[in-house]
Amino acid sequence: MIMRVWVVSKEADLDLTDEQINGWRNFLDLAMAKGCLRTTLAEDSERIIAVSYWPSQEVLDSVVNSEAYEKVGEKVMASWGDQMIPNHELTFNGKILADS
Repeated sequence: MIMRVWVVSKEADLDLTDEQINGWRNFLDLAMAKGCLRTTLAEDSERIIAVSYWPSQEVLDSVVNSEAYEKVGEKVMASWGDQMIPNHELTFNGKILADS
């Protein structure tokens, strides 16, 4: 199993808007429809974290390299607007060694 984690720094401690949350949800819905096993979207005062779990790197790669992913990604980026531009400080794809 592969875990993908995106960590995005929040600008000026602004909370996510419904539009921004829905943009992420569209990405997570696409991921689930294409083989993702589980997803989470979370925020605190400094970061937004999206986590997805995949059965294999091949399944993840097939989604990340698809036209559908590109289109959804563009919508996610557009939903952020000028107030909070995503700054991907960390993207991690790794094997899960222990899970509960």
